[in-house]
Amino acid sequence: MITLNTGVRIQDRVGNNLYSTSLGNWWNALPGNGGTFDPKIIYDPYNDRWIMVTPSGSNSVDSKLYLGVSQTSDPLGDWNMYWINPDESNQTWFDYPSIGFNKKWLTISGNMFGNDFYRTVFVFDKMAAYNGDDNVDFTRFATSQGFTLVPSITYDNEVEDQYLISTSNGNSSGFGYIQKFKLDGPLDNPQFEYEGAIGIPEPWENGAGNQGNFLPQLGSSEKINSVDSRMENVIYRNGKLWATHHIFLPVNNPQRTAVQWWCLDTDGNILERGRVDDPTNEFSFAFATIAVNSKEDVFIGFDVFSETQYASAGYAYKSHYDEENSMREYFQYKDGLSPYYKTFGGGRNRWGDYSNTCVDPLNDLDFWTIQEYAEESNTATEWGTWWAYLRPAFQPETEFEADNILVPVGEAVNFQDNTLGVPNAWEWTFTGATTESSSSQNPEGIVYDTEGSFDVKLITSNIYGSDTLIKENYITTSSTILPEVAFEYDKSIVCLGEVVTFTDNTLYMPNQWEWQFNPSTVSFINGTDEFSQSPEVVFDEAGTYSVTLTAWNLNGSSELTKFEVIEAGGYQPYFNEDFEQGLDLRFWTVDNPDNENTWEILDLQGFGHGSYAAGINLHEYYDFTERDRLISPAINMEGMSNASLEFDHAYAKRYAQVTDSLIVLISEDCGLSWTRLLSLGDDGEGNFATHPLSTTLFIPSNLEDWCGAGYGSSCYSVNLDEYAGKSNIKFAFESYNANGNPIYIDNVHISQFVGVDESGNNMSDLRVYPNPSDGSFTIRVAKSQNYNKVEVVDMLGKIINKYDLNDKDISEITVKEDLKAGIYFVRLSGIDTFKSQKIIVY
Repeated sequence: MITLNTGVRIQDRVGNNLYSTSLGNWWNALPGNGGTFDPKIIYDPYNDRWIMVTPSGSNSVDSKLYLGVSQTSDPLGDWNMYWINPDESNQTWFDYPSIGFNKKWLTISGNMFGNDFYRTVFVFDKMAAYNGDDNVDFTRFATSQGFTLVPSITYDNEVEDQYLISTSNGNSSGFGYIQKFKLDGPLDNPQFEYEGAIGIPEPWENGAGNQGNFLPQLGSSEKINSVDSRMENVIYRNGKLWATHHIFLPVNNPQRTAVQWWCLDTDGNILERGRVDDPTNEFSFAFATIAVNSKEDVFIGFDVFSETQYASAGYAYKSHYDEENSMREYFQYKDGLSPYYKTFGGGRNRWGDYSNTCVDPLNDLDFWTIQEYAEESNTATEWGTWWAYLRPAFQPETEFEADNILVPVGEAVNFQDNTLGVPNAWEWTFTGATTESSSSQNPEGIVYDTEGSFDVKLITSNIYGSDTLIKENYITTSSTILPEVAFEYDKSIVCLGEVVTFTDNTLYMPNQWEWQFNPSTVSFINGTDEFSQSPEVVFDEAGTYSVTLTAWNLNGSSELTKFEVIEAGGYQPYFNEDFEQGLDLRFWTVDNPDNENTWEILDLQGFGHGSYAAGINLHEYYDFTERDRLISPAINMEGMSNASLEFDHAYAKRYAQVTDSLIVLISEDCGLSWTRLLSLGDDGEGNFATHPLSTTLFIPSNLEDWCGAGYGSSCYSVNLDEYAGKSNIKFAFESYNANGNPIYIDNVHISQFVGVDESGNNMSDLRVYPNPSDGSFTIRVAKSQNYNKVEVVDMLGKIINKYDLNDKDISEITVKEDLKAGIYFVRLSGIDTFKSQKIIVY
């Protein structure tokens, strides 16, 4: 996950982009997100959470600090987001955050500018933020000591205390100093203290150049801004503190920058230190970050500057085998491509300090670093960021796997080396195979031509040593084992003409396949056919399809049939959606053109509608007039002579002058084109709203907050007779944003039967829920029309049950009958009045 002033990007491990948005959009749910800058992100491997911080507003009135934590290890999932005012007196604004954690706290520090100048440290309750508490307790500390106090990223889930390091006076009486701080105490009462300065007799300057423009580059006399010697990050590991920053050398007349790194104990004693430096002044190294793995290998990423090259990205590495105070020769992994000059109209040639280095949480061994470089540009204003990945070498820890371990006699097995420590030699022994040994890293085609169980041995080695692993009886061969057929498909509800990919997952080394479909009205595309292992298929006619796969191996064949698994042309009504299982189960999709707030699953508080509904939170959607669509799966209405669409909704206006809108659309070609069925907006009299105007966030809290029950709008039923007999039908609920309240949609029904209201009166007198039902449901009757009797009848008019009403204002009747699946009616009657409501039993 990459966080820059320009935006936020999430990638997979091979660099494919999974998500991109602007930095302001990322914080869209929080106020004042238009002025964001200086984002930072780290990962907590003990709780598998991403932690991101960003300031907003570079003035004392608008200054805010944002904190976000992912709810899982997946940054594409939901986040808990918070904001605070860094200075309640509005005298200063917060700049340049640094972030760390330990088992108790998330700690964010920054520099305060404006009408005063000092440093702040905010200590948050970590688990409260992880749990998504509405209000996360924090403690604010202020100090005039140091500059850019950097809290430790604590790789120890037991240690109670947390430490902070900052740069101090780099050139004082022949010494250079850094400063150390400590957080201790209980979770809810942390204590912050300055523990003192740490000096070395090798001084440095904390800055140089014209407004900081100091770093040389090829092709331009304009120097790149070097900022200052502030500390960049701090790691706590195994009772040690590792820290890094860049410094200006030599003192009194700096000619270059060097990366300086430190290793301290928790008392502030220097255990190791060193520099990545070029005393010839040809190369400067700056904007460094450090990482330390479980073996105490050290990795530092930074930028490289020189008059002989464009601004580039590099790193240096120290193995735990190496001598103390040493660092290996740096490696430049991404060359700059162009001169760089970008001042934004000011005097500084600004170079974003986009540097981060971290250990891989999957194994706590490998390293990643991301650094900035000058990108190719005709205007000399472009920059980019580039990842590097390092696997440290150490005495091997041997591991391997085979692609199959139970195989037919005569089959070939492929082996993969998974050894840690970067081995460079391999010695394989394959007992019982026709090839008895191999020196390849990943041997392929190892044939076993006799029946039995056989050992596999692997010895791996490098300059640090060797390691042997024997897996006994690892490969088993059989002359009778047949394929265990298995397959999957990427879609089960499809439009006609839509491609479905089938994937063979058969076990025991299949080598031949045959696919059959019933009915057989399918076409194979993209070079595949019925004999392909994983074919791509288009279904030509609407209907329900069964799929059979027959697979062979060297011993014979097996087959598997999955009956009625593909619905081509769409679901066949009766179709009911209550959104209790989310949007994905029945293949609902969302069209979100601006990547802002959109349709999602929202929690409900009211009874009668389950726990969830589909909805869009327009209350926190600030892009007026934007439209978003919630799109149904395909529906197949072939064979139907009439049809209807019914749904429940809940909505309250936020402003008297304007209304949000809901538009219902239909498509006859699976979403390629759309026709409007219904346009709904509130006129102030409750023609669409189901609750009176609410200036606070509207969440339906009881049944009367929904259509057809209390205030305002009845529920809507749309006649679809014009579309009966067709397949490839889709529906869409389109929102039009006026920054009002959320719109909720629930209980979407598509059936061949239209709901009945024989009296024409408002249906708030009668409510039946849940509907559809398993035969157990509640009838709710308002006593506003002198009703005295309720009957449950079937489609032929036969009375299933009858209930006399009492004299209460509202009657609730619980029906528990052993009803067969079908259509029933609840009839409500009284003197000179009658009404009925359809209920479906499944």
